[in-house]
Amino acid sequence: MTQTATEHCRHIFDRRTPEQLRTLSHVKRFMERLAGDLEFRRALSENVDSPRAVTKRYGIEVDPMKMLPLWRGGYLKHRFKPESTPWPLAMMWDEFIREMLRHRDLLREEGEMSTINPRFHAWRERQIRRCNDELGGTAASVTYPIIAFELSDGCTVGCWFCGLSADRFKGYYEYSEEHAALWRGVVGIASEMFGSAARTGFCYWATEPMDNPHYDRFLFDYYQITGALPQTTTAAPLKDRALTTRVLELFKRYRTVTNRFSVLSTTHLDQIHMAFSPEELIGVELVLQGKEALTAKAFTGRARERSEKLRAANKNDAIGLLEGDHTTIACVSGFLVNMLQGRLQLVTLPHGLNPA
Repeated sequence: MTQTATEHCRHIFDRRTPEQLRTLSHVKRFMERLAGDLEFRRALSENVDSPRAVTKRYGIEVDPMKMLPLWRGGYLKHRFKPESTPWPLAMMWDEFIREMLRHRDLLREEGEMSTINPRFHAWRERQIRRCNDELGGTAASVTYPIIAFELSDGCTVGCWFCGLSADRFKGYYEYSEEHAALWRGVVGIASEMFGSAARTGFCYWATEPMDNPHYDRFLFDYYQITGALPQTTTAAPLKDRALTTRVLELFKRYRTVTNRFSVLSTTHLDQIHMAFSPEELIGVELVLQGKEALTAKAFTGRARERSEKLRAANKNDAIGLLEGDHTTIACVSGFLVNMLQGRLQLVTLPHGLNPA
């Protein structure tokens, strides 16, 4: 019997000992610094034969010499191959990455509903085929959730690369007795209509989850109704530390899907690493969005606007080098529900919106 996405995610973490998870969390922090921090990369390049001195300064308690295929140019060819055996930490990390990619694929499969809702299933399948044609190699990274909820209106963060050009924050959907009842009813109806595919849903879009101080209560309701905890992606994990901690505790308790922090700069990365230990972030992917990061931005929304302004001014910008590498920030093929406005829309990639 095929594992569900939830079962697979739990297995990724439950099958490892606490010591293995601790080691893996420090390898993960090394990789975050490597991808997101220019000064860290420079320090490594200046200390290729004694990199342990560099990692110690950053509180990373693993030996880079045991994972050379992850960072040394001449060793990259050994990644994901049997000859990487001499570097056990590289093997540990690559095994973890393979498992996470499998989890991603299971999330896509969980949206399948050919029996429970064949018309919607046929529409979603058309979107998947279309995006496979249009997006090329990046299409594999899209999981096509069937529903997303906005628990506020607008966003307080205003990321320069926002692919949805989110409006300014106008308020949030309070977790009152009346609102909670309506929320549970809406999620319940979605679960009845879409079955297990409703487990792919999440609770943000052109919004910042942490703008809603009751956000974790909505998540818990969703878990109780569907059996899955929605993924959280936030660019403001430090805005309300207590709220972020509660969200991380929900993951630690249920482990149905990993969360994501959008990291806006190297300074932001420093602050996040100072606020949370490697172990606390083992279930959080840091999406490195800073201008020093080796991460492509989707060429849409504010990222497109900024790039075009810089091109007009005849200035060089990292975005220009990465435009062809990432084609969409959208992932939903289904419904977008704004609880504050009582609005329902149909969402298609790349993030087209139509009244439903």
